[in-house]
Amino acid sequence: MSEGLTHLNVIEVGAGISAAFAGKVLADLGATVLKVEPPEGDPVRRLGPFRGGPEQPDAVHPDAVQPEAGGAHLYLNANKRSAVADLRQAAGRRRLEGWLASADLLIHDHRPGEMAAHGLDFARFARLNPRLVMLSISPFGQTGPHRDYLATDLTLVHGGGWGWICPGKNTPLELPPLKAFGPHAAVQAGLHGALAALAACRGAAASGRGDHIDLSAQETMAFFVGRSFPQYTYAGIVDTRNSPALYEPFSFYPCQDGLIYLMCSEQHQFDRLLALMGNPAWAASGRFSDRAKRAEHQVELKALISEWTKTQSADALFHASQQAKAPAATVMTYPRLEQEPHLRARKYFVTAPHPVATVEVPGAPYALSRPWWRLRSAAPLLGEAGAAADTLFAAPQGPAPRPVPEGETPPLPLAGVRVLDFTWVWAGPYCTMMLAMLGAEIVKVESSSRPDTTRRQGPFPKGMEQGINRSGYNHQLNQGKQAIGVNLSHPEGIALVKRLAAHCDVMVSNFGTGVLERLGLGSAAMLRANPNLIMAMISAFGQTGPYGQYLGYGPLLAPLAGLSAETGYQDGAPRELGFPYADPNAGVYTALAIAAALWSRDRHGTGGQVIDISLWEAMLATSFSGWMNHVVGNPPYRPMGNRDPVHAPSNLYRTRGDDTWVAIDVRSEARWRALCTAIGRPELADDARFRTRAARKANEDALDGIVGDWCAARERWEITRALQAQAVPAFPCLSSKDLAEDPHLNARNVFNRWAHPEVGEQTLLGVPWRFALRPRRTGPPAPLLGQHTDAVLEGLLGLDAAQRADLRARKVIE
Repeated sequence: MSEGLTHLNVIEVGAGISAAFAGKVLADLGATVLKVEPPEGDPVRRLGPFRGGPEQPDAVHPDAVQPEAGGAHLYLNANKRSAVADLRQAAGRRRLEGWLASADLLIHDHRPGEMAAHGLDFARFARLNPRLVMLSISPFGQTGPHRDYLATDLTLVHGGGWGWICPGKNTPLELPPLKAFGPHAAVQAGLHGALAALAACRGAAASGRGDHIDLSAQETMAFFVGRSFPQYTYAGIVDTRNSPALYEPFSFYPCQDGLIYLMCSEQHQFDRLLALMGNPAWAASGRFSDRAKRAEHQVELKALISEWTKTQSADALFHASQQAKAPAATVMTYPRLEQEPHLRARKYFVTAPHPVATVEVPGAPYALSRPWWRLRSAAPLLGEAGAAADTLFAAPQGPAPRPVPEGETPPLPLAGVRVLDFTWVWAGPYCTMMLAMLGAEIVKVESSSRPDTTRRQGPFPKGMEQGINRSGYNHQLNQGKQAIGVNLSHPEGIALVKRLAAHCDVMVSNFGTGVLERLGLGSAAMLRANPNLIMAMISAFGQTGPYGQYLGYGPLLAPLAGLSAETGYQDGAPRELGFPYADPNAGVYTALAIAAALWSRDRHGTGGQVIDISLWEAMLATSFSGWMNHVVGNPPYRPMGNRDPVHAPSNLYRTRGDDTWVAIDVRSEARWRALCTAIGRPELADDARFRTRAARKANEDALDGIVGDWCAARERWEITRALQAQAVPAFPCLSSKDLAEDPHLNARNVFNRWAHPEVGEQTLLGVPWRFALRPRRTGPPAPLLGQHTDAVLEGLLGLDAAQRADLRARKVIE
């Protein structure tokens, strides 16, 4: 029987990594993805990394310019088919329209101004195929003052608010805001876009009406980073790269042979670390007796712990700390990751034979009980599908749609889906919040003895007393949900949950490995309660493997995934990312896997999926650039600040004003000459130091000095407008305050504003996608603790007022 995303027919018309990544995650789950390329090939084929590096002479490394051997192509385009059609020509457009007649989804990442030149017109396509969904990923969206601005990953990371808070932890302001290594803005735009598009395809299959999705990469970055935005709108605090740690230990520590990352967020974890250290005498002083004091004296505490860690081996300390239940992570490199016993035990890395370059690539970001994810074929040679492309797509499968009458608004794509939500902290709530915004009904299970941790952590509204229902962090992540209070330490509470599961489609949790089983709510028990339940479990290391019982939080996974070793300033020291990237990254992967399971259940009648999400594996799947550089045979990238491994000028430059910056990124000869003209130095284009890409990279310090001097005398938006007018990607580095006040984002109605019963009207970020035909859900606000207990238990289980009162009296419910 067909399962997964088989019979999902996808056309990918890519201009960069975003469309390729969106197509990849769908192809990996079984979708048929036809990659439509121009005669010269998709630009992703030329991105590298190539063996020997792109600067090497062709005679020495002939495959350095071989588009079939680039690391990005090998990773992003596996499981796809390739067809050549020049969409700049009428014949190519006609061929595309022929494929669209039987397609479910068209993905592209051309800017709005480029869409017409490629014939990408949703209104025309919808007349050919009314159920078609078109996903348009662009830097700033289809509307708004910046819709036609050029952008790269560098400008989007800084323009979306991430760069401003990176690396954090008391970084001196003399150092610039920082970009994490790799194309993360493009990847996350593709990943979030794939989720919205897959859900929309489900809605189109049910209603017969497709949709056009407008997804902004800038908004994806702002939404993804998340917590720093309500920190400003609620508390008036602008997080920066100079913000202190919330507590200590919560950072890198030196060892004999490298670095270790220690993170003890709970007092009992810190106590276990002290026991591992032999309970040093200084621990009895009282200066570090609770989390608040550890924050107050963090510099002193870090120095004391460092004296001990310097005597330890990093790898031995990682395992000793984890076995003592004190969370820790080593700063791994890719050669080390290649040999990691946990990843090998979980069969994470996979290989597909390729006629030009066979390499081992990151595998599934989730382990599935119904194993839909697999590497079916290597990345295709250009045009390999040939004439077979015209008969590639299968006819639509599944039940006939229930058409929505013309003039009526189709429902949100996950309408009618009910999710039982046991999530807390960040990864899980981020997942279920996105499902809520796609139309699902979320029933969040908490209790006053174990509430979602986000309720206890700020920010809280300025001038208002803290409270369990007042956290902006909680309000950002839990908008659109219902909350019920159930005591999971009571047997009748567990029985209630199982009864609720029988009325749900999905269950999501991100407890530590083994917690659900100890509660009697593991996958076997829940599938007995509901054999068609889709059950997703998020954890740091996954539900199986040698490290399955190790503890992990989002900040630990960047060091473990090799990303920290390549992120930092030019001093070479690994740096943090400014926020726990691995958490929302795992959250969106989880939501995508759930959407795929819903598609499969609807189309193929296959429920009962168990989804095991490892933050570590999801992080490796996302930060693929360093791994692919390793497997094509190159030495590791070293931290390089905001610079690019290949192109120059590509950096963040200080501008006129107090701690203000602009990102400028030049990636072609035409844009290099345009930059020279824009800064009033046209002669630089023919300067021998800068005449070629390789020459500019070799003389990057001198080039950055010239561009930096020009920027230092000018205001950041003045620079942006001047360079964008010359088709040079440039954009300011924005803080959370800048984002909240940005005219473009406000023109696009990015923000959710509503009156919360305890904190009044506040401003939060909405999801980064817009449907053309379906409504954009913007509420209701995050629920009060236990706000919907009565309504849910009465509505789903038929419990009357007397029954509920009895359960309350016995502390089964709240």
